[in-house]
Parts: sequence; structure tokens; C-alpha cells
Amino acid sequence: LYATFIKRCCEIVNEKGKYVIDILLDGSGSQSRNQSNVATQAYIISKALIKSNIPNRVVGFSSFMDYTILKRFRDYDDSEEYCENIFDYFCTGNNRDGLAIKSICHELINRDEENKILIVLSDGKPNDVKIGKDREKAIRGEMSYKGAVGIKDTASEVRKARNQNIKVLGVFTGKEDNIEAERFIYGKDFIYTKNIDKFSDIVSMYLKKIISN
Repeated sequence: LYATFIKRCCEIVNEKGKYVIDILLDGSGSQSRNQSNVATQAYIISKALIKSNIPNRVVGFSSFMDYTILKRFRDYDDSEEYCENIFDYFCTGNNRDGLAIKSICHELINRDEENKILIVLSDGKPNDVKIGKDREKAIRGEMSYKGAVGIKDTASEVRKARNQNIKVLGVFTGKEDNIEAERFIYGKDFIYTKNIDKFSDIVSMYLKKIISN
């Protein structure tokens, strides 16, 4: 699989300037069942992009209490050995997708490459419910980021990114009941798959499509 992905990336003829790619991984508790597979797929993608001389960054995100936590596994200019850090990917907490996307794009937009791409892997709707020790007394922000609120906020950040000429692809691996919400967020650049092992294949096909068009 790794060799196949490298071959596909190396077939890319760069006629439109240089590329830079961010891979943003939902690290909330709902991804725990796929934890090892997600890490493996992200590792394959990052290594292949390095071999293809495409700068890339891999970041996981989740929220805990009043904080959204971004964990950078490798940065754009890190050596290939840093890809091993991707296996530190660990799933816990909730997911405030809009804030994670906003934070990633804040740095991505400042890169010098002409073509900027953000790939977001998620398996559920944006959901960041905060509950205190006393469940009768909600702490700040309880229930404020779920349902329509979370979906609209995430969709807004995706649109802002695209308005800054960042191409955003949403890859969804969750329940079919949430497909319409994910499609609302990501629009036409949205792919649903039940098999996380297809993540690297999806990314390679997307990149070839973007570059060839």
C-alpha cells in the first residue's frame, strides 16, 4: 500500500507551482476504534508526500473541558524520522472542528507555496459538550457546540479557508446518519468511506485530480 501511494504521488507532474498539504485528524473519543488504522494511514500519506518532495504537516485535534488541543506529530520541515510520531495519535475527549480548522489555516495561509491543501479526517459531527463534576451545574460552554451550532461554525471555517484559496477535502468515516451534516460542511469536496484503510487511496486520487485539473 505504501509503495502504491508513493508511485501515485510521484506520477504527479507539478505544472501549477509548489504544493503544501496539512492533514488534520479528528482525535476525539469516537475515533478510538480506528485509532491504530488512522495512524497507519496518516503515516503512509506523510511518508509518500515527503518522498514526492511535498511539504506536509500532520496534526491531531480534540477538546477537553474548555480547551481545544492540537497535537502536531510532524511539521513541514521536519525530517522523515518525525513520521514515527504519528503513532502517538491518541483519541479522547470531544471535537470542536471549526476552531481546529481555523487554527490550522492561520499557519497554512502564511506558507509560500502557491497551492495549499487541507485534508480533514473525521468520523462524527462537531460535538464539544462540557459537563462539570456536578451534572446539575453546567460549567462554562456546556452544550454550546453541538448540532446545528457546531455544524454551521465548522462550515463557516471551511468556507473562510476556501476564500483564502486553501483547498479543503473532508473525508468522513462515521455513521451514515451524519453524512448530510458532513456534506453541508464540506460541499462537493467531501468523500464518505466506511473503510479507514481507504484513506490513503482517497487522498492520492484527490491530489491527482486537483493537480491534473
